[in-house]
Amino acid sequence: MVPAPLSQQLSDLSELLGRMCLHAAGSLQNATAALLECRERLAAQVIAREQELEALRAQTEDLARDALLFHQPVAGDLRAVVSTIRSAGDIDRMNRLALHVAEAVQRRHPAPTLPAEVRDDFAEMGRVAVALAVKAADVVRSRNVVRAVELDRDDDEMDVLHRHMFEVLMDPDWPHSVSAAVDITLLARYYERFADHAVAIARETVYAVTGQEPDAVPI
Repeated sequence: MVPAPLSQQLSDLSELLGRMCLHAAGSLQNATAALLECRERLAAQVIAREQELEALRAQTEDLARDALLFHQPVAGDLRAVVSTIRSAGDIDRMNRLALHVAEAVQRRHPAPTLPAEVRDDFAEMGRVAVALAVKAADVVRSRNVVRAVELDRDDDEMDVLHRHMFEVLMDPDWPHSVSAAVDITLLARYYERFADHAVAIARETVYAVTGQEPDAVPI
């Protein structure tokens, strides 16, 4: 079979990455709802959809391999293909972090995973993380360098929330158990790492388009 032109393959790769980002965003959105509302069935649905993301990643990697094999791209086109492969790995890790949130809900069910004192904080972390993933989907589809650099800055909000969570846990008047503190520490880390991977995708896009690291790109 004659391969599609390289330009078409690059466009298809961008679309596949966008779909992967939105899948990860949906996984975390549902996992967060399960976490906040103690919905074990919803958590199970998040975990059951893991194979959908794996299929998208396999399709992405197969197409990237074909682009390298049949077209031997150079310069910007080569950067685009390589950054796609790396970004697919980041999105896969984002989805796995969402699964970890869902698994925490299953472990504690029927008891709530979160004490009431931190529910609002996790609702906000979920909102920020999902927004970052949705923006990453737009970045990989549009290859918009300005929005990619913005996403790097948007992550500051998650960093503030993550630091605040440690302040809550270190309060001498913390009224809950050590196991609850461990759960919260791990969950906060999942959200923070999810956001970090979204930023990594944006940075890969900037490098693919410009050949420069994001910090070196004037806005």
